[in-house]
Amino acid sequence: MDVSDLQGMVIGPAPLRLSPGRIRSYVEATGDDPDRWIGTAPPGLASAALFAVAPELLSHPAVRAEGGAAVHGEQVFRWHAPLRAGENWVVGGEVGRVRHRRGVWFVDFVLRMTGSGGEPVVEGSSSFLIAGGAPPARSGTEEPEPPPEDRAENQRAVPAGVPGEGKEIPALSKSASRADLIRYAGATRDWNPIHWDHQSAVGAGLSGVVVHGLACAAWICQGVTRLVPGTAPLRRARFRFRRPLRPGVPAEVRGSRLQGLGFSVSLQSEGKTLITATIEAAAG
Repeated sequence: MDVSDLQGMVIGPAPLRLSPGRIRSYVEATGDDPDRWIGTAPPGLASAALFAVAPELLSHPAVRAEGGAAVHGEQVFRWHAPLRAGENWVVGGEVGRVRHRRGVWFVDFVLRMTGSGGEPVVEGSSSFLIAGGAPPARSGTEEPEPPPEDRAENQRAVPAGVPGEGKEIPALSKSASRADLIRYAGATRDWNPIHWDHQSAVGAGLSGVVVHGLACAAWICQGVTRLVPGTAPLRRARFRFRRPLRPGVPAEVRGSRLQGLGFSVSLQSEGKTLITATIEAAAG
């Protein structure tokens, strides 16, 4: 069996419930606004739905046999309802198209989270890159790990006004410590070792542990949710992951408003673009 045999694999249904404590941990780890997210989770915690089912794919023997780490290439989320604390949801996932090119497997994965009555809450699609031999995430020579609590500014996502069409959104300075990565993993259940174990990260071709891609995506979401009120401020977001971010390194969310309530947003660090995204906010 190889990775191509996983096409059509169905995972779940798996239960998911977000406790108030889990939401608080996520808000703390990502530097969101604790005064806003009480009883309802920020949209970015849809990552918990993904990691309610994706580990069964990412830990499959056919994937492990490749000897490399799985990294995110692209992620799409669509929100249909607020993520309220204490509600019981069901999450299902399915492996879509699988293809192989130049030593790298490209695996599409779809998920659907529903409420107790079968109503949609979150839908998503992921593109994972899985490589044996030359890892897809290679980013340079090995670097020493920073102290566990070291980070640059992690600016809280407090409310700001909506800019006019074509205008820039307020910049948001973000950074994560190695301790933040453990807090984030505990809240989302994304325990990929490249985010907490130095040797696993180096073995995957990285210079050391890196910030979770969906933690960075959460920062990008904050750049927009701080502009829009309500418990379900986003409709859709698409993220493209280009470069990883090391813990302790400063980054900045920047972007502009498009037509209507659309936004073009990116995460920048040290003159490089790490993630690009398009986000559609909800209208009130």
